[in-house]
Amino acid sequence: MSTVTAMSIPTAPTPSDCPTPLSWQQVLSSVEDQSETWEISGDRGLIQGRSIGSGPALVFLNPLLGNWQMMALTAWVLRDEFRCILYDDSSFLEPRPRIAPGTVDDLVADLWRVCEQCCDGPVVLVGTGLGSAVGLSALAEHDNRIAAAILQGPLVETRLTAPERCLTRIGSHLPGRLSHLPGFRSLMVHNHQPWFPPFDQSRLAFAVDNTGNLPLRIAARRARRLDQLDLADCLDRLASSDHPCPPILLIVPESLQNESLPSRSTAVQEILSHVSTASVESLAGCGPLGCLTHPHRLAKLVRTFLHESDSNRLPPMASPGS
Repeated sequence: MSTVTAMSIPTAPTPSDCPTPLSWQQVLSSVEDQSETWEISGDRGLIQGRSIGSGPALVFLNPLLGNWQMMALTAWVLRDEFRCILYDDSSFLEPRPRIAPGTVDDLVADLWRVCEQCCDGPVVLVGTGLGSAVGLSALAEHDNRIAAAILQGPLVETRLTAPERCLTRIGSHLPGRLSHLPGFRSLMVHNHQPWFPPFDQSRLAFAVDNTGNLPLRIAARRARRLDQLDLADCLDRLASSDHPCPPILLIVPESLQNESLPSRSTAVQEILSHVSTASVESLAGCGPLGCLTHPHRLAKLVRTFLHESDSNRLPPMASPGS
């Protein structure tokens, strides 16, 4: 029996040990100039996105509060090998009046709509934080629509504290932006500065401004998805599914590592215990926004994982048109 080449990925280049640092200003400008923009009417609102590059479809799933721009640097590094698809789901633009705590179902529905409209064949998912939960939930119902998934800082079960729950409920109805909250900028700097490259502090400022521009009510409604989030049923479905589970790479940022088990957070352990196709890599020196802080290293992990995955475990994937 002949071996099926699953994804038509070109031979991986040998990246430099010290790649040229990316200027986020130039990258964003280039992505905006060179990408194809599009809009899709989702079940619950408008989905806006853009595509850049050529090759197999690589769909980026945003973190909790960042928009597509947070993923742009990594997409730029991978654009010569993949058709990178960046988008803001409908909850960013036209949020529903109420969002049930803990649910990611509407975000998964947006993902399927993007795949239907923008992709030809199974896709590779790259999800961060909340995006990883969306990716994991989508995997449970993939029906051969997903070729592989890279999930950074994976989430399986989360809860908000009582004060956090109260604040998100109040914030869901308040005007203004996140940046208007007292102490927002200092909190962001305190939480993220250690992971950003010291040679370019403006990149941290960009992350703070990008997050701070999000309307407060939308940020609060999205944060409520972390209350009572429980994807145990998704893991059970993956374990018992008649469809072979696609290869999954779990990337554990240094800030999420357990000191006694450096590559094994609770969520990672849960996924590994249910999914035989899952593997783990750590990204030392990287925090929760690896797509922005360490795009070259993250892109190298993506390339290596996809090239080394057993082709017999990947469904055939045609290169989408431009």
